[in-house]
Amino acid sequence: MTVHYELPTTADFTALAGPHEPAITIYAATSPVVNERERAEVAVKSGFDEAFERLKSMEASGPDVDSIRRTRDEILGDLQLWGNLARSMAIFVAPGFSEVFVLPNQLDDAVHVGSHFTLGQLLRAPSQDQEAYAVAISANEWTLWHATPTDRAAQMPVDPSLPKNVDEAANREPGDVGNRRVGGHGDRGMSEEDRRPSTLDIYAKRVADAVRQVLLTRDAEERVPLFVFAAEPMLSQFIERAHNGRRIAPVQGGSDRLGPAEIDEAIRHELARLNISEAESALRNLADGSAGRVERDLAAIARLAADGAVDTLWFDFTTSVNGTLDRESGAVQFATGNGSGDNLHDGTHAGDLLPQLALLVMARGGKVVTVRGDDLDGSVWSGPAMAELRFALA
Repeated sequence: MTVHYELPTTADFTALAGPHEPAITIYAATSPVVNERERAEVAVKSGFDEAFERLKSMEASGPDVDSIRRTRDEILGDLQLWGNLARSMAIFVAPGFSEVFVLPNQLDDAVHVGSHFTLGQLLRAPSQDQEAYAVAISANEWTLWHATPTDRAAQMPVDPSLPKNVDEAANREPGDVGNRRVGGHGDRGMSEEDRRPSTLDIYAKRVADAVRQVLLTRDAEERVPLFVFAAEPMLSQFIERAHNGRRIAPVQGGSDRLGPAEIDEAIRHELARLNISEAESALRNLADGSAGRVERDLAAIARLAADGAVDTLWFDFTTSVNGTLDRESGAVQFATGNGSGDNLHDGTHAGDLLPQLALLVMARGGKVVTVRGDDLDGSVWSGPAMAELRFALA
């Protein structure tokens, strides 16, 4: 058994693709919180129980079932695995084959048994943003955080000379109401309430400038999004002063006393929302302004993908269309029942075409984005897949 704590690579997908009969795929939501470990163990055990029932109905051979049962016991008994969980787990087991992925993004509980592994949800991990920065700011304190695809959010060090709260930003002793340590004569006679908006402005600007400088040293291309945890008016004041090339998303609410677990959970939730929003926006722009560069027919997409003509493929990982794909020509054969069956008309085992198609697009230098069709506006999504082509068809 191999356990992966990194996002799946092309080599991993290559090993998982193709027939592995009987192939068992189990996706389970988990949690890095220790006291939630039992729920995850029960979910995985139940998934294997369901898989064994399906193997019985498929009349799988005794040696194959025994091999899978030994692997099940190995997985459930691996204390290191269960002591280092993230937000989900993907398990792939076949006779003589087992791979486990511990993943940062939330996946749906699911069990699949067939001739091929079901890879749609696994593709979700590397196809969407799984990294983010976050700043939690209030009048009392501010902190900077970094969540990666493989590690939960951790607090980042900042320059100790920076103001730690709004009092320090106003250049007065903390708690010393009404008396500035230094300053001109323009604010004489002003009440603390009168000075408060400008004080918050100073604080928001200094923190925003500091955050930008810190993040530029780590992410000069401003690729990774920044989430801002704050209550109003601090939230708006910070974002107004933080506008730059980085994607910045507000998270309304008090930020005091948020710990690593709460910050990480919120970041993963907000990343999911951001991914949905950006996918929908891209699809809308594609539908509105890319005449001749959109293809929705799976057979046509496959042929174009084999020729390297697909720039971006969106597909619904909650939907399965079974069949076979020739990676050289892009020729597709659909399973019986218009792709709903497990075999071709001649009895050949069929796998889920959508992940196969996604892997072909990636192999030809294209980009893949997984979506839930139910999350998207029906005016921009008709599923189960859409492709943006590198050039318009004649």
